[in-house]
Amino acid sequence: MSTDSKQASAVRRTPDLRELRIPAGNLLAAIVDSSDDAIISKNLEGTIMSWNRSAQRVFGYSEQEAIGQNISLIVPASRLDEERDILERLKHGERIEHSDTVRMRKDGSEIEVSLTVSPVRDDVGRVIGASNMARDISERKRVERALKELADTLETKVQLRTAELWRRNEELHDQSKRLRELSRRLQETQDQERRHIARELHDSAGQTLAAIAMNLSQMVRRAEKSAPDITAQAVETEQLVRQLIQEIRTTSYLLHPPLLDEAGLVSALRWYIDGLQTRSQLDIALSAPTDFGRLPEAAELVMFRVVQECLTNAYRHSGSKSAAVRIDKQPEGVFVEIEDQGKGMSPELLTEIQSDGAGVGLRGMRERVRHLNGELTIESSAAGTKVRATLPTKTELSDS
Repeated sequence: MSTDSKQASAVRRTPDLRELRIPAGNLLAAIVDSSDDAIISKNLEGTIMSWNRSAQRVFGYSEQEAIGQNISLIVPASRLDEERDILERLKHGERIEHSDTVRMRKDGSEIEVSLTVSPVRDDVGRVIGASNMARDISERKRVERALKELADTLETKVQLRTAELWRRNEELHDQSKRLRELSRRLQETQDQERRHIARELHDSAGQTLAAIAMNLSQMVRRAEKSAPDITAQAVETEQLVRQLIQEIRTTSYLLHPPLLDEAGLVSALRWYIDGLQTRSQLDIALSAPTDFGRLPEAAELVMFRVVQECLTNAYRHSGSKSAAVRIDKQPEGVFVEIEDQGKGMSPELLTEIQSDGAGVGLRGMRERVRHLNGELTIESSAAGTKVRATLPTKTELSDS
């Protein structure tokens, strides 16, 4: 190899640190001096023995100003006990890892630092001093405080919003209670009016028509002898009056069946079902215990109305040829169940009904049951519809 080639190779080759023969102490000093962290050494009395460039940048003191001074030079008065505790722990060989604390600059301002303190030992292992490494964490702490402040602000807003929602919920709950109470009173008024109209139809109009029918009957018998030409019309009129009497009686009983007051729920249901089967040709089976007994007046009326509404819906809308009504008592309460084999409801309609969004009659039933602290459930599919109303054994008006 030529002399020029050897020289070029020597220039290109990176020298090994060992070849540079830099003393270990000088190398360590260079590393310490170039560190971004403030690195300070001190003896066990707290006297500063070394001070790198970053220490000067962070704390503002030059190396000449700091070396020989006590470490309390950069410790706020409120943190002197902390420094004394650190020195005591160092004497026992303990290392302090990344302790967030506060130190003081030359201008008197405070700076937040992450402090790591390691014991320095001599050749035989005795602790003779310490190495302090302080990292400026002011920006990190500022961000943390800003994030905490933001979190606190958001938390406050969430709490305020939650409180507002609770307040509105309470208002809606109160409005709902008032609406339910109004609904209950309207239903009570409606039932009272039905009972009143039923009695008027039965007692007043019914009796008047019965008297007219009797007079017509007598007129027919006389007309047969004295005016045979009008006998047919008189007979037809008498039949119409008697038909009207029957329709008024039926309407009166549907408005409020007297059997409900006189004999109870089971008897009233038997009368109603017999009449509906005659009028509609709907085959209805009623199942009830022989010892069912009586219920409170409000409970009997609610149960009767539920059956009446469900069977009317089955007759008008389901297309079913049959239906079944079952009433019974269980430990959890009294229930009535109405089931048909009709076309059922669509899933959309069933969902709307279950959320009180459709079906005036069904909503009315549900409200009646709720007023007595009961529950009404509806199941429907292509195989038919089942409605079940359950009332507690002791029926009391609901306050919700």
